[in-house]
Amino acid sequence: MDLNFKSPRKILNHYRDGFVGSICDHEDTAKLLGELPMPVFGAAAHDLFGAGEGKLSLPFKSLLKFDPAFGPSEAQTTGDCVAHATRNAIDITRAVEIDIDGQREEFIARGATEAIYQSRPWSDQGMTCSGAARYVSENGGILIRKDYGMVDLSVYNSKLGSKKMIPRQIYSEEAQKHQVKTVSNIRTIEEARDALANGYALGVCSGYGFSSRRDKNGIAARSKGWNHDMAWIACDDTRERLNETLFLIQNSWGIWNSGPKVNGQPEGSFWVREKDARGMLSEGGAWVFSNVEGFPAREIDYTIDEVF
Repeated sequence: MDLNFKSPRKILNHYRDGFVGSICDHEDTAKLLGELPMPVFGAAAHDLFGAGEGKLSLPFKSLLKFDPAFGPSEAQTTGDCVAHATRNAIDITRAVEIDIDGQREEFIARGATEAIYQSRPWSDQGMTCSGAARYVSENGGILIRKDYGMVDLSVYNSKLGSKKMIPRQIYSEEAQKHQVKTVSNIRTIEEARDALANGYALGVCSGYGFSSRRDKNGIAARSKGWNHDMAWIACDDTRERLNETLFLIQNSWGIWNSGPKVNGQPEGSFWVREKDARGMLSEGGAWVFSNVEGFPAREIDYTIDEVF
């Protein structure tokens, strides 16, 4: 199979034909849940229950302030959808921490996907969602789009991750300086709603696929399945469009779909109905990322003491 995806249509066709980009490994998920200090969001964030009820939550808008190209840029060129979804979710959390929470950090640049993908324990394509969650919180962490000297991650290059070309000093030691301190599994619609209401985006692996055409409400109907991971970046619980909870999903295929957009959603995204969201979450591959150990703001003194 040619995995050098040359267009959004080719990527879509690969997934429709059965390409496995994301793997919901229930055994490894159970293992990770046993390792995490706060494994299940409902228990870890019980004080947030109901926070998103009746609300329109659009945390992706914080990310657009720092990364206006978020959404259609960096279309995946190999089977690294899990790395893209994980990066996208974490970038939203990072942006909210700075934009809304006022943390003394700098966004600097979008996250890099390559090291996340390199962390898979095999050389073949595809990755477990639990493996990505483990890398960003335990074995590695976050790298960003910059030249690290030993490896240049300033521009997306999927070969670096697929062929495991990132040196250990960067892949492990540098990444561990910036870890996600809290990773939890999301099981229910209510948990996903409340997480997004508090600025925590999700990466969700599932076997659900969707139409490339959005309807008048920005919603995509379910279609032939994909083994795929995508970021959930917003929630609409206002019941104004439909009398149900809706979720906004950001794909990693560039501008692959069309149709009306609502609430300023990025290109390449689509809303899904509650029944489809429930089905996706039921597969056990949904992870939320919070409390990111970011990049401290620099103290820069522009004062000139003496002028000659």
